Amino acid sequence: MRYDDVILRWAKIATVLFTALAVVADIFGVVITKYIAYCWAEVFDLPRVIALIVIFYLGTIGGYTVLIPLFLMLSNMSKDKVFDRANTKLMTIITVALVFIAVDCTVCGFIWNGGWVLTIVALFMALVVLSIRVVFAKAITMKEEMDLTI
Repeated sequence: MRYDDVILRWAKIATVLFTALAVVADIFGVVITKYIAYCWAEVFDLPRVIALIVIFYLGTIGGYTVLIPLFLMLSNMSKDKVFDRANTKLMTIITVALVFIAVDCTVCGFIWNGGWVLTIVALFMALVVLSIRVVFAKAITMKEEMDLTI
């Protein structure tokens, strides 16, 4: 077993665990959001608490939209499909989902200041994924050009 296979296996396990955590968070989302609203954000009025609950569940949709393509991309890499257009499409989906999460967190920022930090983190992650996507796309183009010259 190669070193890369071990890393990919652990990354896939971690992705499944994060997905399971997201499912648990969805199950207990109202309780979690109320705790954040009352204890961290010090928000006690019902309309803003309900808004935070809606924002929370929209954020988990974005989370699933990041985790599922990530798992698919890791599966492709397990099959030695690394520099493949399917992976760049998956990275595009992940980037769009992270921007969606950033927008969601921006709305949250108007209710709880912690939302602004989450917005910056999501946008930074989107930038990193987008940058890696550009590198992959360039490598695919170079690989295709090299295949034509041989």
